[in-house]
Amino acid sequence: MKCDIVRDLLPSYIENLTSPSSNEEIEQHLTSCEHCRQFHQEMTGIVNENVPAMNNKEIENLDYLKKVRTKNKKTLLISISAVLIVTLVIISFFAIPVSVSSQDVTLSYEKTNTRFKVELSLTNGKDLVFSGKSMFIYDENKNVIGYENRYVPKELLHNPFDNVETTIVLGTEISTENSYPSSFVLEFKDKTMTFVNGVLVK
Repeated sequence: MKCDIVRDLLPSYIENLTSPSSNEEIEQHLTSCEHCRQFHQEMTGIVNENVPAMNNKEIENLDYLKKVRTKNKKTLLISISAVLIVTLVIISFFAIPVSVSSQDVTLSYEKTNTRFKVELSLTNGKDLVFSGKSMFIYDENKNVIGYENRYVPKELLHNPFDNVETTIVLGTEISTENSYPSSFVLEFKDKTMTFVNGVLVK
């Protein structure tokens, strides 16, 4: 049987659609013809037995490359994590304020008939910020018995790119028309200062 005939019949042979006599002739031809046998192997996906298997050294080299690649990935992940942690720590120094000790502050205050003013300056070279809230104070009958301004001075590591001052001025109005007192409270890390109607009481 000629090569071109065998190659035409091979698809049917692979699907078991050829007759037994044709099968026999095709198989005989495949044993004697290297080109048709290779063509048959390519069609069926059968690996040529003549392809040399990998030896132990080649397998070891592949395993070593896999280990190196895995180690490099781990090193890269650790490096990225370390950079992120350092970045977060640096940002926290600049962005997260902490309470100020009264020992690091110079304080002056002034009272007039209608206004009370406090000036705070940090002496440790850090930036001064504050948080504050104002609220009315009520008795059990919901009557207003006082008004309070409460401030917490805080410090940040000095940021040369931010225009934050080391001195702040806080104040409140003192009303002579109200019957209730007006309190001004400064909460430092080590103590609290309370002014009532502009007078330091503790």
